Amino acid sequence: MNKDLRKVVILLAHPNIKASQANKALIDAVSDIEGVAVFNLYELSEDIAFNVDEWSKIISDTSAVIYQFPFYWMSAPSLLKKWQDEVFTFLSKTPAVAGKPLMVVTTTGSEYEAYRSGGRNRFTTDELLRPYQGSAIHSGMVWQTPIVIYGMGTADAGKNIAEGANLYKQRVEMLINSSNAGNNW
Repeated sequence: MNKDLRKVVILLAHPNIKASQANKALIDAVSDIEGVAVFNLYELSEDIAFNVDEWSKIISDTSAVIYQFPFYWMSAPSLLKKWQDEVFTFLSKTPAVAGKPLMVVTTTGSEYEAYRSGGRNRFTTDELLRPYQGSAIHSGMVWQTPIVIYGMGTADAGKNIAEGANLYKQRVEMLINSSNAGNNW
């Protein structure tokens, strides 16, 4: 599990990435960038506990952390929550995460307009992602503006995925190329 020292660690939380169109395209856009390590939580540990010591080393050695997942019932798939409960709870009390950027990259089935006050889903994605922002702030991390790719269940899905993958690649490259990633955005 311990990959070479990387600047950006992506925790991919998708229960079936092989069948995914959107999240697969997104991870494909960034996984070959030098300095990126992708850890698919669903390939690592579904029924066993995460190894806190291994994860402490991985996160200590990185410059930034990204959570990537499809938006399920206004949140992430359950294995990311399990990782947060078992690993991040410990790391949040250590210098391992302090000052490091934390970004969420997510996809939604509904269009952008559904995630507005008064829209079909009643809340903005920024409001729904507050627990992740709160975790970042509480642990001393630097919250980054999330990348949200809307409309996977719409006719514009292909265009939205392509635009999202391009933006994701740009943002990851910015993290890789910056000497002080937390102060660039």
